[in-house]
Amino acid sequence: MYQPSDSNFTTAPDKLKMNLCNTITLSLLLSTHHYVKTVHSLSITESPRAQTARSRLTEALRSPSKKLTIHPEVVLPEPSDPTALLLRASEVTKLSSTLRTRAKANAIFVEGTVDALAPMGKEQDDARGNFPGPLPIIYSLTDEDSLSSSLEQLQDVDGVEGVMLPFFGGKQIESVDSYLEEAKNYPILTERCGAIFEAGFQPIPEIVLAPGAEWVEEDVIRLIDAVKDTCGGLDPVSIVFTNGEAAAEDEEATEDEDGEKEEEEPSTPNMTIPASISKRLSFVGSIRTNAGGGRMNTATTALSACKFNGAFLRADCVPGYRLNPDLNIVGGFWSAAIGDLKSLKSKSFSFRSKVKLEKDVPMEWYNYQKDIMDSGALGGPSTGGGDLNPEAGDYKGF
Repeated sequence: MYQPSDSNFTTAPDKLKMNLCNTITLSLLLSTHHYVKTVHSLSITESPRAQTARSRLTEALRSPSKKLTIHPEVVLPEPSDPTALLLRASEVTKLSSTLRTRAKANAIFVEGTVDALAPMGKEQDDARGNFPGPLPIIYSLTDEDSLSSSLEQLQDVDGVEGVMLPFFGGKQIESVDSYLEEAKNYPILTERCGAIFEAGFQPIPEIVLAPGAEWVEEDVIRLIDAVKDTCGGLDPVSIVFTNGEAAAEDEEATEDEDGEKEEEEPSTPNMTIPASISKRLSFVGSIRTNAGGGRMNTATTALSACKFNGAFLRADCVPGYRLNPDLNIVGGFWSAAIGDLKSLKSKSFSFRSKVKLEKDVPMEWYNYQKDIMDSGALGGPSTGGGDLNPEAGDYKGF
């Protein structure tokens, strides 16, 4: 009779123990594998405040009617004069109210110190529940090394919902491969995005595209996926795309025969947003051009045709804003410019309509002024000021 040796003989209880151990070991291996696989996507999460900020920014950056949303950039001055420093708070508060009630912007990008920003944040937050309601403020980070201190200060400022973060120090991106290559050199970007999420804000990447680079639909989708990975596995609420500056030889080519620089056409990102990713986040195109000659209108029309959700109007659009950063002038300019860009009135012709109102004081004053102008007492159109002087701040159209 065959007698099994002790080495290959296993009793039923031992076999049960072995099966149980194998099951537990397999379960631990599977759970460990699953954890390693998903730890990157779970490394960054949104705080409750950041989720609220995402909701508010999404509502502001996207229009339900699919019209282009308009977001001006404001550069807040840092005066050295003590008197001007004391008056700055009231001027910033007035500018904030103007952008909200008269200009009817959708969101505000602000560059400057957090102290200068605080009055604007308070004015916007105090308008909550009113009409027009508050505009989300997006803080433009100019010094990436000061992110930690800026976030600590911004947490005490109401109304701020996002922080625009220039990717790769503003270096131009020519293709998806160049983005992926730069991302390897900037692993700290993921940490910075995580810090912004943790502080209760939304990071908004700014990506500078090389002028002349062409982006097909497949490359755009790959780029958005790559940006998501850089942000720690979360889609940003929005991405700002900016066209990089042309090379020096290209700028020389824009001079005419007399050596004077010709007016350049506005440059917008050469990218069309695919429908398959249009609902993932808001796509905002940057516009940096001189006001006048319909250039701003041309740029916004181009962005709308490329399926962008919004237009980021840079402070460079304001004539002489760096030489004379008068916030009253800045507010008046944006009120007129944004009103014109949002107007449904055709820019190719003009018309005047009258509504008969009984004892409407503003209309009475308007008619009085019109009668004086029609009478010729102020001179004809040909004698009313001559040619436009762009250097003095004159401009025609937006």
